[in-house]
Amino acid sequence: MSAGASASPQTRLVAALATPLVISGYPLMETLRTCHLQTSVSGITGYGRAPMGQLSHSDRRWTHEDRDIVTPANDLLYFCAWVNLRQQPAWLDVPAPTGRYFVVEMLDAYTENFVNLGPRNVPSGGGRFMLCGPSTPAQSAEASVGAQRVECPSDLVWLLGRVLVSGDEDVAAASEFLARFTLQGSGARPGSINLWRHGGDEALDFFANLIAGMDDFPSREPGADLAPLLTALGWKRGDAEAPQRANARVQEGLRIAWREGMELIEAHSRSQTRKAWGYSTQLGRWQGRLMMRAATALKGLGALCGEETIYAMSDFDAMGEPLHGTHRYVLRFPPGQLPPADAFWSVSMYGEDRFFVDHPVRRYAVGDRTAGLEFDADGSLTLPIQHEQPATLGSNWLPAPPGRFYLILRLYHPRPEFLAGRYDIPALQRIVA
Repeated sequence: MSAGASASPQTRLVAALATPLVISGYPLMETLRTCHLQTSVSGITGYGRAPMGQLSHSDRRWTHEDRDIVTPANDLLYFCAWVNLRQQPAWLDVPAPTGRYFVVEMLDAYTENFVNLGPRNVPSGGGRFMLCGPSTPAQSAEASVGAQRVECPSDLVWLLGRVLVSGDEDVAAASEFLARFTLQGSGARPGSINLWRHGGDEALDFFANLIAGMDDFPSREPGADLAPLLTALGWKRGDAEAPQRANARVQEGLRIAWREGMELIEAHSRSQTRKAWGYSTQLGRWQGRLMMRAATALKGLGALCGEETIYAMSDFDAMGEPLHGTHRYVLRFPPGQLPPADAFWSVSMYGEDRFFVDHPVRRYAVGDRTAGLEFDADGSLTLPIQHEQPATLGSNWLPAPPGRFYLILRLYHPRPEFLAGRYDIPALQRIVA
């Protein structure tokens, strides 16, 4: 449904003003929704479930049962924290690097990956970092002894940490290293998170939460301002109840804007030219790329910036046909042409819902640390990708669901030749019986 000629002038005006706000505001809404979900706890903590200002650690690799964040990785143990810097700074202690890959990603309220801490920039003996936001009182942000100050673009900061785990047998050692990270932060949730609305009408809930969220965390992007919509409707800044009180014509316009905005975002999350693989080296550092930012929040919330990790996505095979579990495919890396990454690489399988696929073998990814990989006689690596177990190369098999799916190839610390465009990812070849 679109705001056509049959709609009232008020409905058409509201839809026109509000549709761009869906695109610009969707990443903020996904951030606040995730924060609300992960900090809504009462006495029980675990990865992604802890009060504001507290680190929560995973003690196992993620599976299809983990659904807090879309497109997780299976190669990592995650740790997570949300901090509110409005009243005071937060202090993060990072242990000395040991040779194991790790990264502490810092994201602002709009999913900007403004800082990463890892083996390439943490001192050999470890380090202490003091996080300060735009509203952190100056008197409370005086430099503490031995701490490196980190200026954060928003008062809400999402710390999303990753520690490499090579397999189930490595989980205990990876967990021990992960437990060395510590945090001192604020436990106060901002109002837009504390009063998160989920009343059942997705469009009205979205705009109610957007009004509250942008009051707490104003957009810095030109053209992504709520003011024109608020002015046209006579609404006040921060009045999150306004969409529910609005008349039927305004509510219809908001619902049209929500549907059309989300359709645009979803369409841009897939290759527009049906390329076999699509990726950008500019993820995480958006510089005004609002549609890219929104599409990434839909299919890869919490994406690291390109210099840290490349996320290449495949929705289509070599012939430009959508990937589907009723077909069989192979992904073949020629001799000497494995994905060029200095840390590690992996190919992960996701269903249409953007989470891991439930499959009896519980294999969610294949990569350079997969035990028992079989290489071809010429040194190439062939990965069968299909629903049923293949007759050969079972150690290389990546199970697919019976329906639509997509893949993400991750390269951690991508090499210069990839960033310079001198490496082509092989397309999935469909096997025709």
